[in-house]
Amino acid sequence: MIVPTGLTRQITLWSEKTNQAPTPRMGRPDGRIESLDALRGFAIFGILLINIQVFSGYAFIAGEGRSGLAWATWDEPLNRVLDVLVLAKFYSLFSLLFGYSFAMLADKVGDGAVRLHLRRMAGLLVIGLAHSILLWPWDILLLYALVGLILAAFLHRSPITLVAWAMALLTAVAIMTGYGPALGLPQGRGAYATRVLQDSVPALAGGSYPEVLRANLNLTLSVFVEWVQGLRPMRVLAMFLLGAAAARMQLLHRDCAHRWILWAAALIGLALGLPLAIAEIMMEPDGTVQRAILLIADALGAPLLAIGYAATLVLLWQSSVSILAWTRRSLAPVGRMALTNYLLHSAVCVPLFYGFGLGWFADWSLTSLVVLALVFFLAQLILSHLWLSMFTQGPVEWLWRWQIKGRRPAL
Repeated sequence: MIVPTGLTRQITLWSEKTNQAPTPRMGRPDGRIESLDALRGFAIFGILLINIQVFSGYAFIAGEGRSGLAWATWDEPLNRVLDVLVLAKFYSLFSLLFGYSFAMLADKVGDGAVRLHLRRMAGLLVIGLAHSILLWPWDILLLYALVGLILAAFLHRSPITLVAWAMALLTAVAIMTGYGPALGLPQGRGAYATRVLQDSVPALAGGSYPEVLRANLNLTLSVFVEWVQGLRPMRVLAMFLLGAAAARMQLLHRDCAHRWILWAAALIGLALGLPLAIAEIMMEPDGTVQRAILLIADALGAPLLAIGYAATLVLLWQSSVSILAWTRRSLAPVGRMALTNYLLHSAVCVPLFYGFGLGWFADWSLTSLVVLALVFFLAQLILSHLWLSMFTQGPVEWLWRWQIKGRRPAL
């Protein structure tokens, strides 16, 4: 492709400019970007909608067993909606925001950014490992911490370099998925992960807490193996890099100089991401064309839709419509303490559904779980507002900052 000389010069100047440490222009006096916090809050809700199906045991019920559950009439259409709009899209969005936050911090810190980043990843690794073993082995923090170590090598790269690496990773995902059988990669859940899951579910459903701990130990390893086989680390790193590129361009700042990128991301993300997400759920791999579309959908559907969600919401929240500003302000406290709220899902749902607690495992239909998730998230909205009216940060964020700084910070 031949690029006009003037455009090449513009790209070069833009890359050089955004590769410099930016002057902070935050959306709040305390240095926080409210849209970033609100997006995190939005992502926390989407993650809950998917994870509650695993917490409750609904994900492990065979199709015929689901039909007898209360309110199950709406489960099938609701399941399709969640698969298209939510499944994998919100962890992709959360990964995008993770990369944004750490690149923004790197620009703020300067020379000590890599050392600080590695300390943060070490603390996150401990939190994720404890969460996975003590409560819930499908924890994402452990994976974020390990993949985040790689992110340290990219913290000061230009936006163009970050986007190029992200696209290369997603292309590699599509190729490796397409040639998976020839490479000996398992399709779907592997035999090892399936066996461990089958052996562990009875402990989750009706076992004592020590039995749950033993099951969690086995599941932590098998889930990680399953994610590696499914190329999840490559997908997560790609979103980290795209988020870091967005941070280098300050796309979430109200006075961003590249708003056209937000508009392009919103239009392309939704216009391509949504059809790909629908195709991934509805299309059968009956021919070469269909299989090619499914490979593209698997690699790009969730990232594009996550980017479309983020860009669209930021553009809406930056408008002068009061209801949109109220929505942003309402979601922001949940996102300010996103780590605490993410862990709170497990702290509440595990004793609610598991056998050593109330024992509601595999008793709830998907429709009732979505209603429960809505009520739960509403409670998180209220509690987050109340907590932050008294304290500066969430309790787990406070402990994490204590580990990073090596001294107890103010709460």
